[in-house]
Amino acid sequence: MELSLPYSDPLQISETLNEMGQLTRITQFDSGAGNYSMTHSMASGISIAEIKASKTLLYEGWGTDWSVDFNWITPLKNSLAPMGICEGYEMKANSLGGLNTYNGSKGGSWGKYSPLCSSTACMLDKASLMEAMIACNAQVGIENLTSNKGLEVSDQLSHQLKRLARKDLQAGISNPSKYYDLIICCLEDGKPRAYKKGETKNHALLSEIVRLSHDTTKMSSPMTLADVCHFLNTGQASLYRVCQKYFGMGIIEMMMQVRLEESRRALLRYQDQSAAEESMIREVAIQYGFKHAGRYARRYFNSFGELPSQTLLNA
Repeated sequence: MELSLPYSDPLQISETLNEMGQLTRITQFDSGAGNYSMTHSMASGISIAEIKASKTLLYEGWGTDWSVDFNWITPLKNSLAPMGICEGYEMKANSLGGLNTYNGSKGGSWGKYSPLCSSTACMLDKASLMEAMIACNAQVGIENLTSNKGLEVSDQLSHQLKRLARKDLQAGISNPSKYYDLIICCLEDGKPRAYKKGETKNHALLSEIVRLSHDTTKMSSPMTLADVCHFLNTGQASLYRVCQKYFGMGIIEMMMQVRLEESRRALLRYQDQSAAEESMIREVAIQYGFKHAGRYARRYFNSFGELPSQTLLNA
C-alpha cells in the first residue's frame, strides 16, 4: 500500500503516524505556517515513510514493540550545518540512524530535522531482521545494531537504499526482502562515528532534555532554569551550550514551544463544547503551565499565526 499526502499542519502528520502505530508528538521550532508532506508505503514486515517540511520539526515518542526504526536523510539543499539529529546522532548524507530502537522501549525515541532535508524512516521487523543476520553470520552487523545509535555507510550502499525507497514510495513495496538485505549490508559495512567522551555525555543529556520537555506530569508547572538543572542534574553552562548547539535555542524557550504545541493539540481535541470559549482556553493554558492568559495568547499567536480562539473555531 502506498499513500502520499500534503499537510498544512505538523499535527496532522502526527495523527497519521499515530494511525500507523507510531505515537509520535511533533513540535515545530520555527514560527509561522509551513508546508509539509508525507509519503508512506507498507508491506509485510516493513513500513517506510518520508517526510518533508518547510520548518524545523522535533519528533518525540516513536518506536514500536515489533520494529527497528532505521532512519536516514536526503539533503534538499547544500549546507555544512547538521541537517538532522536522531537520538543524539548527527545525521549526514550517508548516515544510518535509529539503530538503538532495537533495544529501545516503545515510544522512547526522538529526532530533530531541518527543512534542508527530507527524513525517511524504514521500520523492519526486529525478529525477522535478527533471524536473517544470524543465518548469514553477520556478526559485525549484529554488534553494530546492538551497540550503536548510528553508522556511516558507503556512498554506494546509501545510494542503493535511497533509490530503492524512492521507487517503492512511488510504486509500492514489491519485494520487502531487498530492504532486509540492504540494511544488513549497511550494518556489516558501516562504521561507527568516533566521539569524544564529553560528546557522548552530551548525547545522553539531549535525550533527557527531550523527555523532560514532553513529561506530561510536569507540564502544568512553570519551570525555571534552576528547576530544569535540578531535574537533569546538570549545570546551567552545560545545559545552555548543549541546547544552543543542537536545538538552536535555550531550554526554557524549547520547553515553552513544546508546551504551546501540546496546548494546541488539546484545543483541537477539546470535547466540552458546552463550556464558554474563554473558560476552555484558560483551562488548557493552565494545564500546560501558562498562568497568564494574555501572555499565552501572544506567544500562541507568534508561534502559529492565529489566536487560541481561532484554533477552537477550526477544531
